[in-house]
Amino acid sequence: MKASDTDNSQRSMPQSITSSKLRLQVASKSRKYVKVIASPLLQERMALRIYEEGIDVTPKFLTHPTFNQIDDRHMTAFEQIAISQSEGNGPSSFLSSSHSGFKSSSSLISRSTYVTNDTQIESLLSTEVMGVMEDVKEKAPVQFYISSDDPEEFHTRPETITIILKETETIIFFEMLPLTSDLRTSEGQAVQESNERYKDIVAGPGIARKVIDAETQTIDVITKSRGTYLGGRARQNEGMFVNNWVIYDTYKEPELMTEKNGFLVVRTRDSYLRMLEKQEMKNKLPQYNIDHQVKHSSDQLYHIVYNTGFLKAARIMEGILSNNIYLDVQKRFTGIVQRDPCSLDLEFTYDLDLLWTYTCDISKDRPVSSFCWNYFNRNIIAVSYGSKPTDDKKDGLLLLWCAKNPKEPGQIHIFDSQISSIDWSHDRPNLLAIGFYNGSIKVIDVSSTSLNIIRQSKRDTSVIYEPHWQVQWWKSDEHFDFQELIYTSNQNGRVYRYPLDEDFIMTEMMKISKIEDKILGVDRSDQCISYDILMNQSTGALVLCQHPTLSSIYFVGSDEGAIYRCSTNYLYHHIDSFLAHDGPIYRMEFSHYCSKLFLTCGADWCTRIWIEELTEPLITLSTTLACVPYATWCPTYSTIIASIVNNEICIWNIKRRTYAPLSVTRSPNEARLVKVAFTDNGKQMVTADVQGAVYIYNLEGIPFSPYNQEEVLIESIKKALFTKPDLLKKLQKTGPPFSNN
Repeated sequence: MKASDTDNSQRSMPQSITSSKLRLQVASKSRKYVKVIASPLLQERMALRIYEEGIDVTPKFLTHPTFNQIDDRHMTAFEQIAISQSEGNGPSSFLSSSHSGFKSSSSLISRSTYVTNDTQIESLLSTEVMGVMEDVKEKAPVQFYISSDDPEEFHTRPETITIILKETETIIFFEMLPLTSDLRTSEGQAVQESNERYKDIVAGPGIARKVIDAETQTIDVITKSRGTYLGGRARQNEGMFVNNWVIYDTYKEPELMTEKNGFLVVRTRDSYLRMLEKQEMKNKLPQYNIDHQVKHSSDQLYHIVYNTGFLKAARIMEGILSNNIYLDVQKRFTGIVQRDPCSLDLEFTYDLDLLWTYTCDISKDRPVSSFCWNYFNRNIIAVSYGSKPTDDKKDGLLLLWCAKNPKEPGQIHIFDSQISSIDWSHDRPNLLAIGFYNGSIKVIDVSSTSLNIIRQSKRDTSVIYEPHWQVQWWKSDEHFDFQELIYTSNQNGRVYRYPLDEDFIMTEMMKISKIEDKILGVDRSDQCISYDILMNQSTGALVLCQHPTLSSIYFVGSDEGAIYRCSTNYLYHHIDSFLAHDGPIYRMEFSHYCSKLFLTCGADWCTRIWIEELTEPLITLSTTLACVPYATWCPTYSTIIASIVNNEICIWNIKRRTYAPLSVTRSPNEARLVKVAFTDNGKQMVTADVQGAVYIYNLEGIPFSPYNQEEVLIESIKKALFTKPDLLKKLQKTGPPFSNN
């Protein structure tokens, strides 16, 4: 095919905007350049203009217009879009321009290619080819090069330009005048005459000032003060005239006169005060009389320990020395050293790691009756002990332990009667209320090293002979000026109130009676019919619990398993009651995150979770056929519960499962446990047994606390009631937070 035929055939073919393939026969084998015009997509984009408030703000192209007239071998983003469009369309004509200087009205993007004989060329652009042009050597500029003069803009330049130069105002920031002058000038001669006149004045009579005509520099001279020695002053007798007024004033203040070596010495007031200060400093040191020194050495040691500050200093030194042994565990107890929450080997195992044990010779084999952490200082715990089973004397023991010295107790107090319950005051952390088995109540001040009883009940105003199972401090209302009052629950089924005044007279608040008929709650086992005449119609009040939000409402649990809802505004009768356990109830505690939920544990081997409006338990936790003496909520995780059964500590998480505990930890000495409690931060746990040992555990592998504790607790209870649809409907009818209505 000839070149002329090729041109004619190209002109006869219809135009297309898509890519195509073309076979060209060219006689000459020299290199040819093909001019291509921009794709329709680029042409459409170039036709768009942007106006804002009538002003054309269309951005300029990065490619300079001069670049469009010169060949380039780089492919732009618009060429790639054209290639993708060409793949879905059929073949079209490929036209070339024979004019090398052709330029379209719109911006072009041209591309060069080489054409040889019998060569099949696939266009890389969606363009229109205007023909074949001759080989023209042109120097192509950089694609993004922009010349200093825009060819599309024409500026009118004048032939002459007038430039006016003006001097700005002089601003003086700092000026330092010279101190010397040139003698060859009139100013220098005037200065010289002035200096000569000054010399004449200085050299005149009466002037002792020296003037040196030389440059000087101050020399640092280190001096030393001259030492002086004063010899002894000679003494001599000297008489003094004293009238009657001076004698009267002197003898009017006999405290200023002291007797020394048989003579009466009169001191001034200043010297007398200095003498008193010296005597006071001497009195701070332990003083011993002659009779104590001649006595036996054991008597002297007793006097030093109990009549001086030696015992307090020894306890402080013991605490310092105990850090060598308990330093690592004390850091874990205070939270200084914690397990890395981002550790790769972290597992939720709910384990208990024993830190230390509170025990000593005086408390060995004495059962722990109660313990309580101080609400102000979380390092101090008060522990009460009963008497040994083999002892004839039934006395009570109270020890104050501190985490700073786990080896020895801080204070030791012994009482005539066994202790049943203790509790710290919330407002005054130095006061500790103690309930005894003989029915008495005492309030002691632990800030004193010796036993300091500030309040105690009397037999003429408090005729009680049964033990107080619960002793608690409650905040009162406006009738008592919002002061703390002591409430107790007694074995005779009564609840008493003790105001902290000088009289310390009790007030009977409530009396509960035995269950004579069926009441709502759990199923009760059949009782044997007894025909004996009962001497006492009341039942023992073992549990006392105040409502978390309503200060006037409180609950009483009996040894028959019933819970009575009472009010401080209604004396001698309760509001409502239901049966929580088939046997004595030992513990009742409200949830820290939902004021409607509470748990109970008792002698029927179960720990149950309740809601106030229902008399049917929501969740029942049980492990073995043994009584549950204590159970408590975790203060930092709403769904974790700890309970004790025999010598085992059970950790429950009702969010995961309710049929079995997640971990079970046995007591180190295999003794029966009596109480368990979490610390305030929820990272440690305290338990006590019947052999007088108190164990401090660190919780390991506990999951992170959820963001919304109440929501997690509610969803966990609903999940546990999935197999009880009737009970779940009753729960939703109780209102928020278990239902939105």
